[in-house]
Amino acid sequence: MTINELLRNLSGTLQEAGYIHGQREAEIILGHLTTLDTAKLFTSGEDEVDQQIVNRAQKAVAQRIQGRPLAYIIGTQQFLGLHMKTDERALIPRPETEHLVELLVKKIRARKLERSEILEVGTGAGPIAIALTKYFPSSKITATDISAEALELAEDNAQLLGADITFIESDLLEKVPVKPYEVIVANLPYVPEERLAFVSDEILDWEPMVAVQAGEDGFAYIRRFLETVKPYTTGESVIALEMWHTHGVLVEELVQTLFPDASVEIRQDLAGFDRFAVITLS
Repeated sequence: MTINELLRNLSGTLQEAGYIHGQREAEIILGHLTTLDTAKLFTSGEDEVDQQIVNRAQKAVAQRIQGRPLAYIIGTQQFLGLHMKTDERALIPRPETEHLVELLVKKIRARKLERSEILEVGTGAGPIAIALTKYFPSSKITATDISAEALELAEDNAQLLGADITFIESDLLEKVPVKPYEVIVANLPYVPEERLAFVSDEILDWEPMVAVQAGEDGFAYIRRFLETVKPYTTGESVIALEMWHTHGVLVEELVQTLFPDASVEIRQDLAGFDRFAVITLS
C-alpha cells in the first residue's frame, strides 16, 4: 500500500464515522508514525508503506473512532511551539491556555518582572510553567498539582524540554512553603456541575475529571485559591487566572473584598467569551 492509498483509506474511515477533519487527522496520525510532515507525505505519496505502519495507523484510527482524543493517540500536543507529551494523566493543553500565557507574558514585561519568583497552581502536564521558563529563563518557577500522576507527566515534559522547574504535589497551596511570588498563575478546574452535560464526550470519557469539574457553580477551586493566596504575594504581585465565561463578576467581587487596592482585567478568549482574569495588586 502506498502513502496516498493509506491516507485515502484512513481519512475515508474517519469521515464516514463523522469526523469532518478526517483528512487532516489522518495526515497527523500517519505523519507521526512515519516522522514525515504533511508536505513530505504528499511528495512521497507513491512510496510503499511498511505493513507495521499500516497496522499501527489503522489501530490509531480505530481508537479515534471510539472517541479517544487525537493528542492521546499520538502522545503529543503543540503548545506555543513546544511539543508536549500528552496522555490520560492530565488535560490536553489547549489554545485558550496559550492565550493566557501570552497575556501574562505581556503583563510581566510591562511591569519589568522578567527576573521573578513565579508560581503556577494546577500545572497539569506542565505547559504554562514550561512555556514561562522559555520566555523568562532568569526567573525561578515553581509549579503545583494535586495529582501525583499529572506531576509525573509534567516532570517528564520539563526534562524533555530542558525546563528547570520545582514541582510540588499539593491541593492548591496547602503544601507550598509560604514565600512571596511576584507572579502567580492558575488554570484550575472551573466547569459548573450543571454544565458538565454540555462538555464533549471526548473530554468526559477520556480526560481526568479532577481537572474539569469544580462544584455546583464551578467557582469552588478559584474561590479557595483566591482566599488563600495572599501570604504568597508581594504588594505588587500579578495573578492570572483562566475561568468559566460567567465568572468574571465573581472574580472581581472576591478580589475587591480580599485585595481592595487591586485592579482586575477581564479578557476574552478567541471566541469572544470572558475567559481570563489578570489581577494586579497595586
